[in-house]
Amino acid sequence: MLGDMVECPINSFSDQPYLIMSRMTKLHHTLLVVCTVGCMAVCPPSEDLGPCQCHEDSNGIPALQCQDVTGWEEMESIFTDLGLTYVSSVDIISSPGLTDLPPLAFADVKIDAIRFYNTGLIYLNKEVFSVVTASGLQSLYIKYNSDFTTLENDVLAFLPVLETFYCSHNQLGSLSSVLESTSVPYMDLGHNEISSISANYFSGAQNLSQLLMPFNKLTTESLGPESLTFSGNEEDMYLDLAWNQLSEGVHPSAFGGRMAKELILSHNNITTLNQETFAAILDQMFLEYGSDAYILLDSNELGCDCDMSWVVSHTARGLLQQAECTDGRLVSGLTVQDFQNC
Repeated sequence: MLGDMVECPINSFSDQPYLIMSRMTKLHHTLLVVCTVGCMAVCPPSEDLGPCQCHEDSNGIPALQCQDVTGWEEMESIFTDLGLTYVSSVDIISSPGLTDLPPLAFADVKIDAIRFYNTGLIYLNKEVFSVVTASGLQSLYIKYNSDFTTLENDVLAFLPVLETFYCSHNQLGSLSSVLESTSVPYMDLGHNEISSISANYFSGAQNLSQLLMPFNKLTTESLGPESLTFSGNEEDMYLDLAWNQLSEGVHPSAFGGRMAKELILSHNNITTLNQETFAAILDQMFLEYGSDAYILLDSNELGCDCDMSWVVSHTARGLLQQAECTDGRLVSGLTVQDFQNC
């Protein structure tokens, strides 16, 4: 690594001719940047890290993994007293005794990814992050935290370069009010207890293109008008609603803005494709995305009775993928003859 070849601080070049000095000044600036990362981003001595261990990632940047953290007082000095300026990741795992974090918990350390796995975390608010930490955070994981029940609506808005947000395997029960404006494109809210979503809740997520909410408790009725309002100009919208209780699918009114391009409705105990619901969704998906769109319907219990005869003549029936009747027939292969007795 170039930073390892440079001795800090770099000597002055004031005794060189002007032309050489001009060129070397640019080199000096470049090397100083490298040196700042290479010289200051090093693992502190292990005896100073309390419940944490430190290793250097593939780029030579420190990464912290902390286990059995019982309170943030064990962690505070790591970020305030050890001279760390840049950490690629902070993983806090297997720490049921850690229930909350104080304001400015990570001081002014730049961090790419922060992950909470199997902790006692109850909530997380934006005051936890300094401007320095918030402005560099690209990934935030809150997973397997059995007491985490509420997602503050302004946290993501305070993280301007966040690319991935995982808040799964927790105990979120409802998504209330509206998310404040955020640019995060990827959100995973799967494996929670979500049973309701407020109208326009996601409308502030302007760049959202992938939303995962499988293994929750959503019903067709609970997804009310505009509960799945997606704004922005993204060319794709992947929406995973598998393993919920959407026995009648998703009513078209739930989509208050951009329609999903890829809609996953697997394992929802759907027994029929109601024309009023599914025909309208197919029309809108085909209008916005053409034949590239699809609804995934595997592992449901479709009876394919007379009330599904409309599918045969619908121009966008090809968007119904892996939809299978209980007797083994594929919905995509149904013909007029299958409904001749209706």
